[in-house]
Amino acid sequence: MAKLPGIDAKLIKLNPDWSVDKAASTPLEKEVSINDFKGKRLIITLPGAGGFCNKELDLVKDNMPQFKAAGADEVIVVVGTDILTNAGRGLPNLVQDVDQEFGKANKLALGGLRSRYLQRSVIALNGNGEQVAREDAELLGCRPLTALVDVAKKAFA
Repeated sequence: MAKLPGIDAKLIKLNPDWSVDKAASTPLEKEVSINDFKGKRLIITLPGAGGFCNKELDLVKDNMPQFKAAGADEVIVVVGTDILTNAGRGLPNLVQDVDQEFGKANKLALGGLRSRYLQRSVIALNGNGEQVAREDAELLGCRPLTALVDVAKKAFA
């Protein structure tokens, strides 16, 4: 198995506790890479905010125990755009692919567009950072919880 392409790309991690009310006292972001997270990782990519089924952000947050039960040590949500709209959503590992390095390395960028939107993928990595499962979905299709959890079950069972 090969290491996940773009595993060292710098991403912006959004602080789950940030809000406009606490902006003066709570840092908004820090730089991380997927490689900074350890263990079995489940990466869920979303286009970002703006009506593209942000319900999936809540699905992930509200069902974290199911991902953990399926074997994921870390669940990382990668968004393509709109950092401030997603800040403070309560997701512990919400990151933005600002420079599109991760997206391009994993063929998540939309061909022919200069947009920062990502294709929808669920990528499972083992503890060595090697891709062990991946499922892609249509850009505008909202994925049900089972579709997300099943990738973790398949990869980490």
